Amino acid sequence: MEKVNIAVNAALIGFVVCILSLVPSKTRAAAIELQNGTATFSQLINGGPFSPAQAVDGNFGDPNGWAIAVSQVFDGTSDQTAVWETATDLAAGDLTFTMHFLHFNPGHLLGRFRFSVTTDDRSAFADGLHTGGDVVANWTILSSPAISGPAGMTFTTLGDQSVLAGGVTAAQGVYTVNYSNGISGITGFRLEALEDPSLPGGNGPGLFPDNGNFLLTEIILDGTIVPVPAAVWLFGSGLIGLIGIARRKKS
Repeated sequence: MEKVNIAVNAALIGFVVCILSLVPSKTRAAAIELQNGTATFSQLINGGPFSPAQAVDGNFGDPNGWAIAVSQVFDGTSDQTAVWETATDLAAGDLTFTMHFLHFNPGHLLGRFRFSVTTDDRSAFADGLHTGGDVVANWTILSSPAISGPAGMTFTTLGDQSVLAGGVTAAQGVYTVNYSNGISGITGFRLEALEDPSLPGGNGPGLFPDNGNFLLTEIILDGTIVPVPAAVWLFGSGLIGLIGIARRKKS
């Protein structure tokens, strides 16, 4: 009888956990572990490489993060792309990217950028290289962002769903970019740093006036994790136990 009770309890607990994990709820959103940061290019000068891996290492110190300057002079930057894998699959629901720009040298913020997501297998992209990395995947551009940032700055969503910063450039600051996402099974995301004629330093993509650079100190993604298989296993193991006990009694 004791074995029956244990099996029943395991099945019931697993069933309840499974049901709860399938119920959409904004309260289930959490910070997502990111890995294998990869970029088309990362800054090597001034103590680099300043790589995408540094932008997800939990270190808010300075200098630390992803930057893209080739040289100290104008036209020292160009369009570059970074991608990261999510350590676990993400379900449909709100995605919030929080970007921290904390470099002591004022103005190292992003001027134009765009986010995309993929459901490709993690083995197909993001190889961890800070320059010349594999950023190719089946990307879906996220649209209609809700954006907030430092006081005095403005953010405009362009026709290609990229975000263009304007107004008075802050010395340091935080961008918060939220998307209502309908895609499930997300395995990674892409951040494109894009040039624009309105940006300093020869079209940006950053806002630093000397060379259009930026330093992304840390990026944090909040999202909803796909229900964990452990709950399914618990439910299944309880049912298997019940079946086994029933068969032994019958025999």
